[in-house]
Amino acid sequence: MNRKTLYALATFAGLAILAVFALTRPQKGERASDHPRAVAKINTADVESIDVTKNGATTVIKSDGGKYSVTAPVAYAADEAVSKAAFEGLGKMEVSDLVTEQKSKHAEFEVDDKSGIHLVVKAKGGKVLADLVVGKSTGPGTMVRPSGKDEVWQAAGISRYLFDKAPADWREKSITTFTMADAEKVEVATKDGGKTIVKKTGSKVGNDDAWDVVESSVKIDKLDNSVPNGIASSLAIWKTQDFADGVKLPDVGLEPPALTVTVDLKGGKKVTALIGNKKGDDEYYVKTPEAPQVFVVKKYNAERVIKRPIEFRDKTLCDIPDSDVTEIAVSRGDNSFTVAKSGSEWKASKPAKFDLDSSKVTFASAFKDWKAQSFAEDATPKTNGLAKPQGTIVAKDKSATCTIKVGDETKDKLNYYVMTGKGSDVYLAPKWNVDRVMVKLDDIKKGAAGAPAPGGPTPVVAKGLKKR
Repeated sequence: MNRKTLYALATFAGLAILAVFALTRPQKGERASDHPRAVAKINTADVESIDVTKNGATTVIKSDGGKYSVTAPVAYAADEAVSKAAFEGLGKMEVSDLVTEQKSKHAEFEVDDKSGIHLVVKAKGGKVLADLVVGKSTGPGTMVRPSGKDEVWQAAGISRYLFDKAPADWREKSITTFTMADAEKVEVATKDGGKTIVKKTGSKVGNDDAWDVVESSVKIDKLDNSVPNGIASSLAIWKTQDFADGVKLPDVGLEPPALTVTVDLKGGKKVTALIGNKKGDDEYYVKTPEAPQVFVVKKYNAERVIKRPIEFRDKTLCDIPDSDVTEIAVSRGDNSFTVAKSGSEWKASKPAKFDLDSSKVTFASAFKDWKAQSFAEDATPKTNGLAKPQGTIVAKDKSATCTIKVGDETKDKLNYYVMTGKGSDVYLAPKWNVDRVMVKLDDIKKGAAGAPAPGGPTPVVAKGLKKR
C-alpha cells in the first residue's frame, strides 16, 4: 500500500472519529445525566396533598392515611383508584436524563405553561416536596420540567395519564351503589301522581329475575320484566359523567323532582334517585335525597332508570316465529306488496306479475318477539303521523295476525311512531327494525342488489316523564 493511500485512510479515519464525536456529544444547551437530581426522590408516605393544575383549573387531592379526598375547587370524596395511582406514581418517579435546556422546545415536549400539567407536591405542614410540570410521555419515559426553569428532564415510573385530568375526573363518581341481588322492590313515582310498584317473585324469566306488580296508577296487563331489572342493575352501579355544582334545584327540575325512583333492598335499606330536567339534548340532572350534590348523567345512562309508570307495560308489537309466518303484506303507496309462503319459497300476489326473488325475503324474522323501544309521550295521531299512516305492516301465521301502523319518524330519526291493531297505545319502534320490513320493491325483485340486513343495533331513545 503506497504512502498516498495510507494518508487517505488516516484522514478518513480521523474524519469518522470527529463525526461520531459530533453526533454523540450533547447539543448546545443539552448535557448528559451526570448532574445533581433535578427533582428530589419522593416517598409516597410523605405526600399529604397534590395540587394539579390543568388548563388553568386547579384541583387539590389530599391523602389522610391512604384515604383520599378532594379539597378544591370543592370539598368532595375523591376517586380512590385514580388518586392512589397518582400518589403512588410520584413515589415511583425517577428523574434521570437531561433532555434540553432550550425553552423553545417546551411546547414540543408539552411542558410549557399552556399544555403542561403543573404539580405541586406537599408534605404535612405545607412543605413543598416537588414543584414541576409534567409533559409528553414517550417510549423511554415522561418529560418533566422543574417549575421556573428551562431544563426538561426525562422521568421513568410515571406517565402524563396519571395527572392529565379535569377537576371532575378526580372526584368519586358513584351516585348509588348496592348489590343487585339485594334488590327486592322497585317503585317509580312522577310528580303528577303516577306510581308503579313491583317486587321480585323469586323466580326467573330466562336468565332475568321475575317481578310482579304490587300497585300501579296505569293498568298493566302484562309486565315488561326488563324494566325493573334494568332499573335495579343500573342503580346498583350508577355513576355520573359530571357534576352540576352551584345549581338551584328548582331551576334543574329537582325541587320537586320529575321522577323519584326507589329500590328496596334486603335488610330494610332503600336507595333513591331523583330525576330532574334534561340538560341539553344528551344529559339529565339527577341527585339523591341524602346529599346536596347534583349530578349530570348522559342520556344513554339515565334512560334505563327514567321509566314512567306506563313503561312497565309489555311492549310487544308482534311475536310470530319466522318459521310460522305465512304471509307478509306492506301497504306503502307505490312500494306496496304482499308475499305468501308456498312450501319453502315466497311468492308475490301483489303487485300482479311481480318477479320476486324469494331469497331476499329475509325480513320474516322481524316478527319474532318484536318489541317497541318505549311508549310515546304524545299519543295524538295528528302530531305523530298516525292519523294518516305512511305505511301498514301485516304479518300472519295460521292462527294469528299482527297489524302495525307506521307514522312519522321521531325528531332524532331513531324511531317511528307506531300503533298495533290491538289498542290505542302509541309506541316508539326502532327505525332499523321497521325499515327492514318496509322495503322497496326494487330491493326484493330478481336482479336487485339486495334487501336490508335482517338485524341492527337497537338505539336508545329519549323518553319524557309525564304520567300516563
